[in-house]
Amino acid sequence: MKKIIIPIFMLLPLMTAQAQTVLTEEQQQLEQAQKQLEAAKKALEVAKIKAQAAKLKAQADSINAASAKTEAEAKKAEAKKAHATEPEPVVVKEPTTSTKGWAIPVAVAAKPKEAAKPANKLANGTTAKVDMKYLAGAITYNDENKIEFTLDTDANGKTAKQIYDIVLKYMSELTQNDQNIASRVALVNDAEHVIANTMDEWLVFSQSFISLDRTEFKYQLIARISDNHLNLSLCRIIYNYEEGRSTGFKEPAEEVISDKIALNKKQNDLAKIFGKFRRCTIDRKDQIFAELAALVKQ
Repeated sequence: MKKIIIPIFMLLPLMTAQAQTVLTEEQQQLEQAQKQLEAAKKALEVAKIKAQAAKLKAQADSINAASAKTEAEAKKAEAKKAHATEPEPVVVKEPTTSTKGWAIPVAVAAKPKEAAKPANKLANGTTAKVDMKYLAGAITYNDENKIEFTLDTDANGKTAKQIYDIVLKYMSELTQNDQNIASRVALVNDAEHVIANTMDEWLVFSQSFISLDRTEFKYQLIARISDNHLNLSLCRIIYNYEEGRSTGFKEPAEEVISDKIALNKKQNDLAKIFGKFRRCTIDRKDQIFAELAALVKQ
């Protein structure tokens, strides 16, 4: 037994040295692999940074190119505009005549074009604060100096009878609208193709859950018809506002929606109190006239 153990103890230092040698080589390989991995990571990061820098440079070049193009187009448009506004000189040549009645025409110097006035600029120099259709010229009068709106329109070749039937149907339905109070078709003349409505309806200025501002709106609507033609008049307008209240009144249109009463002093805006009457009356008139004109032209 001693013979076996003694050789084993003698071999132990040699085996330990060999194991240490193998371990040292593996550590060196591991350290080398780690260094290579770190170098690869650094190379990858550098590549990413270079790629990102190239992308940013490309974007900057694209932005600069677009900016240069926009600036060039703006300069081109400005030059074109300046060229368009400059009047071309007109050369007036002396007439030289030739034989046999032929002659060179004389060029007439062109007058400089006046700058177009803004659509909302009024003749008195002020600027309209509301739609022009509500301002001066919107209210028309008849021979008796009473406010009266009229419509004259052709009817696409229809006969008087055809137009009469269309208008009678419309004016009958008009007396049954949601705001009707006591409207009715008062008179008709089938032979002369005349229809007259006595209208009595609400004209609503504003409405909400807690308030309602409106006036009773009375007027006459008269249609006079002939072949291929319709004449419609809206006249004898009366407003009955807030009946029974201290702020109420009952007045004809001449005392409510005329320029003097329903427009401000500069004539460029609606008056605070009576402006709403003028606005809603014109809107209602435009609605009726437009609907009837469209029907007879179908």
